[in-house]
Amino acid sequence: MGTVNIKTAAEVAAEQAEAIKQQLTQAVQRHMDDTAQTRGYDGIVSLCSYATSTDATFSAEGQAGVQWRDNALVTCYQILDDVKAGNRPIPTEDKLIAELPILTWPTV
Repeated sequence: MGTVNIKTAAEVAAEQAEAIKQQLTQAVQRHMDDTAQTRGYDGIVSLCSYATSTDATFSAEGQAGVQWRDNALVTCYQILDDVKAGNRPIPTEDKLIAELPILTWPTV
């Protein structure tokens, strides 16, 4: 006979919490990539890589992307921490995205 793997309620809850965290952080990543793509960048990583560009427009947009990415991720992880602590319900992907800061594209 094979070994039976019985999980405790705490283990199941931890797995569910991790799955929710992955789902929501992936939604935030897609949102950041989609936003960067509105300006022709491949994604948020591509946008941020331009922060040190010698071109004024690319540099300004890259720096704005870095700042926005940081603020969006800080907000995302704070929301997830609040969920984990039981201080708020799990948001839908749309509600989480709606709580993130908005990228303000610079004018150069």
